[in-house]
Amino acid sequence: MTQNILYCFDENYNIQALASMISLLDKVSEPVNIYVIHKNKKTFIEKSKKIGTHPNIKSLNVYDFKNKILNFPNISNSHVSEATYYRLFIEDVIPKSVDCLLYLDCDIICVKDPLEMMQNNFIKLSSLNKTIGVVFEDFPQEEQDEIRDRLNIDIQQYFNAGVMFINLTRWRISDVPNKSMEIIKNMGSKLKYWDQDILNKIFNKDLYKLHSKLNFIVDIQNTLTVPQETIFIHYAGSFKPWTTRGAVEKNALMYMENFRKLGIGKFHLTHTWKLSSVFHVIKSIINLKIINTKAPFKF
Repeated sequence: MTQNILYCFDENYNIQALASMISLLDKVSEPVNIYVIHKNKKTFIEKSKKIGTHPNIKSLNVYDFKNKILNFPNISNSHVSEATYYRLFIEDVIPKSVDCLLYLDCDIICVKDPLEMMQNNFIKLSSLNKTIGVVFEDFPQEEQDEIRDRLNIDIQQYFNAGVMFINLTRWRISDVPNKSMEIIKNMGSKLKYWDQDILNKIFNKDLYKLHSKLNFIVDIQNTLTVPQETIFIHYAGSFKPWTTRGAVEKNALMYMENFRKLGIGKFHLTHTWKLSSVFHVIKSIINLKIINTKAPFKF
């Protein structure tokens, strides 16, 4: 059975998504279907040619997000865009013929073939009669208390939504879009972690716990070795490997290696404020972290 992968993003994450996709396609042992829900698919279609001819892509299906919601909560001045909320509306976009899929954030890099694990987890979801399979977050006690009180959920079950194995048959009968809109209406600014908070409220008791190797969160400043059994690494949080501050860290190498496969440059660097980027480059020269890039002069 061909496996289905879903991404949701906008034009600001086109390159990151392609790097994630190429890492996946290079590792899978059989062709997969990739689905994309996009804010403006025209900006991605041209760039998607970089992966469109890959032997491990069976189909690439790109859709514009049609649900014109005016105000998604708490996206101003944050590292996320409104596209993070698009996954709440999967059932409005993905064909009815698709009964299960794996959702991946764009800051995910695949380091090992996930197909056998995907098949096993979808079978497990069905046998347990659960909607999603996820990896739980590990929070300090103070933050656990804050999340529990804010969302009124079992904090022991709070998960990171960057990797989700989804039983779409059950998802479709869970009324996720309407439940999500009701939560947005009632909570709004209280949604600190955006749609992840919403998903946790909806599925707090309807989930299956996955091994952390399926969503290994990388602290880019921490040189902790990624465990050998890891399948997906996740550059979660606001500190990313495509910034000048993050690109000089050792843990950025896995991202840059996959970006280079796209044939569009040696380094992928974005700049919120160029003066700050210059400062971090100078700092990396002084503290010698620029050596971590493996090509300091090109960097």
